Amino acid sequence: MDNTPCKPRYRVVLADHNREYLRLVADYLGETGIFTVEEYAFDGREAYEITRRIKPDLLVLDLLLPVLDGFAVLEELSASGYCEPTKIVMTSFVGLDFVLKKAASYNVDYVFIKPFEKEVFKKRLVEIMTGMKAAESGQARPRPDDIITRHIKTVGITANVKGYYYLRDAILMVHENFDLMNHLTTGLYAKVAEKYNSTPQRVERAMRHAIETAWNRGNIKVLEDFFGYTIHDSKGKPTNGEFIAMLADKLNTELKYVD
Repeated sequence: MDNTPCKPRYRVVLADHNREYLRLVADYLGETGIFTVEEYAFDGREAYEITRRIKPDLLVLDLLLPVLDGFAVLEELSASGYCEPTKIVMTSFVGLDFVLKKAASYNVDYVFIKPFEKEVFKKRLVEIMTGMKAAESGQARPRPDDIITRHIKTVGITANVKGYYYLRDAILMVHENFDLMNHLTTGLYAKVAEKYNSTPQRVERAMRHAIETAWNRGNIKVLEDFFGYTIHDSKGKPTNGEFIAMLADKLNTELKYVD
């Protein structure tokens, strides 16, 4: 007789407006062998009602849901007297401090900043549900340059685009010293130019070219979600400074939540 203990299985509800994305997340969870996706919710009202009915072990909840956003879902669950030991994981393209503080106030167990790495996602959820520590699993802390490389490529800027390396290094520099944003030409651009034996003016133009390239051929939905406004409106593409500041903030947030 086989006495090998079965792995525990945790019941999951996934909530996001993007059906293809939910299928991918379900596949990720299936690879762990310990999660079962019970139901999908495509708006906040469905997420609330399904969670109340199923009482899952884990709710993976996107912040920017239609009808009710992620925080409104948590507010209604709390107001309804929901007291099940459901773990809450939130996903969001927005990683601003007020979002993270609000998530903490609702006792959200973890916040993933989109886009995220599949293996990190799986490992964190296993840790949350089983109590296994990252240090015990041997998982290395993600490197800042790897995170930024992933984000830059996600918005449509690849290594063959002029300005790619300038932007990557500028974001990393701002991650280390945000004061560089106060003096773009004489501070940030000058430091990047020095590294590449160029001039601040050439650095600025190359960065602008890379951002324009992303806006001309990039994934519109990703760009909108990254930068918080519709790219078809009068605002248009972000400035160099806005682009660098936003991705530096995403880097800081992601590192904060993988420590």
